Amino acid sequence: MYQRILYTSRATDQVSIRSVYDIIRTAHNRNSEFGVTGGLLFLDGYFIQMLEGTPYAVQTRFSRIVRDPRHDQLTIRLNEKTPELMFPSDWMALRSKPEIAVDVFIEHRYQPGLPSDQFSGEEIKAFMASCFFEPAVV
Repeated sequence: MYQRILYTSRATDQVSIRSVYDIIRTAHNRNSEFGVTGGLLFLDGYFIQMLEGTPYAVQTRFSRIVRDPRHDQLTIRLNEKTPELMFPSDWMALRSKPEIAVDVFIEHRYQPGLPSDQFSGEEIKAFMASCFFEPAVV
């Protein structure tokens, strides 16, 4: 059984898309050591991230993420046990707004930060699946 944590947070003003690529490079290295997979969306100054793996590995990686000064307003939106990984072969997949079809935003009623009073964890998980697994913008 695996653990999945999905959270949202607001990037600090210093975070640019270039910073996000640096985050992904580091995440690939660390996540491969721990056997953690997942996906990261960087949209309108917000992070939407899913981490998956063994409970110990996910908690270890997440505890480091919580302390990262590059974001604030971190909110766990989903914390569940799961028999399958959504990102089984991605140490940390990345998508930003230009890579996602406009239809995906419309279908999921996207709003920046996916406010918790309007989007459940399951809705955000479905949004992430659409962002990563439907045809990308070319």
